[in-house]
Amino acid sequence: MGTFIVILFAAFVFYFVIKYAVRQALIEAKVNESELSAQVRANNLFNQIQNIQYEITADTNSNEVKLKAKEIYDTSFDVLVSDMADEEKVRQLKIKENEMNMLRSEDRI
Repeated sequence: MGTFIVILFAAFVFYFVIKYAVRQALIEAKVNESELSAQVRANNLFNQIQNIQYEITADTNSNEVKLKAKEIYDTSFDVLVSDMADEEKVRQLKIKENEMNMLRSEDRI
């Protein structure tokens, strides 16, 4: 009878350990999902900046505009590979994307 109680107690404790572990795994998965989402947004913004830089380089004859586009692209790359938080990267890259769009629109005028 004593062995049965020990086994029942062990099963009871094992149930709660597994329940806690599954709960923690789900919480961690949600946190990683939000971090991954910010990384994906940062990569997408950098790709857009890169595409705009290619367009500017192909469409303009002004070396000054090309150099400015290259400078914005280079700083965007530095932001992307930096150690700052992903949300901060997204914010900085959004600013760089707006700068690149303004440069493209100014060149077309």
